[in-house]
Amino acid sequence: MDLRVLKNRAIIKFFESMERWVYRRANLITVHSPGNKDHVVMKGVSPGKVEVMPNWVDTDFIAPGERMNGFREEHNLGDKFVVSFAGVIGYSQDIDVILGAADFLRDRDDILFLIVGDGVKKEGLAKKASSMGLSNVRFLPMQPREKYLSVLAASDVSLVALKKKVVTPVVPSKLLSIMAGGRPVIASLDLKGDAPKIIYKAGCGLAVEPENPESLAEAVLKLYSNPELCKEIGIKGRKYAVENFSPEVCVTKYEELFRSPLRRKGR
Repeated sequence: MDLRVLKNRAIIKFFESMERWVYRRANLITVHSPGNKDHVVMKGVSPGKVEVMPNWVDTDFIAPGERMNGFREEHNLGDKFVVSFAGVIGYSQDIDVILGAADFLRDRDDILFLIVGDGVKKEGLAKKASSMGLSNVRFLPMQPREKYLSVLAASDVSLVALKKKVVTPVVPSKLLSIMAGGRPVIASLDLKGDAPKIIYKAGCGLAVEPENPESLAEAVLKLYSNPELCKEIGIKGRKYAVENFSPEVCVTKYEELFRSPLRRKGR
């Protein structure tokens, strides 16, 4: 809805009515963040019917790795300060703001913006970067799941970037993966959403207003200039992910959630 990709009002009304039908008949609704709970309650659902259950990230599979690894060697990254974006390059993701930040930092030869992934917007964005003469931006195709760990480990900072129009509360799975990998995050997105709140609470990075290349560039420079800060917030992010988003923690919460109505029924 935020992106206005679906424009047919009849279809939109159909899905909205289906949404309300499901809400009315559900005994319990789970959402992945407090903002999403508010969003559902605004649809007329009783607050007592909605529980916040965070998404989880596999903190055993995604764990901190060596920065100077085979991925850096394979792609001749050397000891550059790598600022990565890895994932889908679609309608919601704001790669334009990354290109804008790279433009501000084009004179910093040792800072590289690495955009890893595929999607409907990739080709046009790659052409834009080329037309802007951004030698500090490199595009790579989507990597296998196992190789994503090396991409993350090779990064000095990882990005989350969403368009300004994405105002429905979201906690991108990319954020949780970056935290689990022990890397600092810089998020360019709606500052009123739930993702910035997690970042501030965990102390795992910086959040800047969306579609503001200069602010993103300043955040990159802040971490680039302070290696100890990078290390510190990476450790904090990993700790918070393990304590709050690991499968063990989240599955335990779901088990308790499922047991509660059974206890009320005396089962």
